[in-house]
Amino acid sequence: MDPIKTYTTNAQYRQCLRELFKMNPEICDAKVANTEKHNQEAIDDETADEMRYDNDAVEKIMDHVYEKTKNHSLFQELYKKGAAKMISLDPEIGLCILFSYDYLLLFRNCLDVFFKSPHEFKAETPEFIVLMAKL
Repeated sequence: MDPIKTYTTNAQYRQCLRELFKMNPEICDAKVANTEKHNQEAIDDETADEMRYDNDAVEKIMDHVYEKTKNHSLFQELYKKGAAKMISLDPEIGLCILFSYDYLLLFRNCLDVFFKSPHEFKAETPEFIVLMAKL
């Protein structure tokens, strides 16, 4: 995974997601242009930014992350706590929560440790401790 930037605004967070999920900018921009053409008026920046979401790219990366982590007890714990934020038990909902604005940077730190050295990702890992405390 590529390094992730910090963010302090929704627009910066969305840009981080675009980079993290390797969204195709041409496809995303085409959606905005097509909508503007049909509506015959310009779309405000916030709406255009939201429309630049590439669901296929997101699904591909999230499926990969889930497939690699779903059987690891610590990630199961993270997914369970994340899902609880939405009054759910579904670990895939938990995964989505961990990619949300409030948790993305901390979750990404955990993923970095895990993907570099899975056997070193333990309950004592500082990145895990920090994310669990935030959840």
